[in-house]
Amino acid sequence: MGATSTAVKRKYNQKTYKRFIADLRIEEFEKIEKLRGDMSRAEFLKMLVDKYLSEEVKN
Repeated sequence: MGATSTAVKRKYNQKTYKRFIADLRIEEFEKIEKLRGDMSRAEFLKMLVDKYLSEEVKN
């Protein structure tokens, strides 16, 4: 991949996405990794948010 296509992808990603970063203790990280199983981290986070919001609607 050339430098131009890399720069274009980087520019698109910066415009389209935001990063979510958290520092976790090793024990907590391992619990989360075990819970998410085969899901990507982004997919797991979206699922948790959806579940949380659906619970909020019930209350």
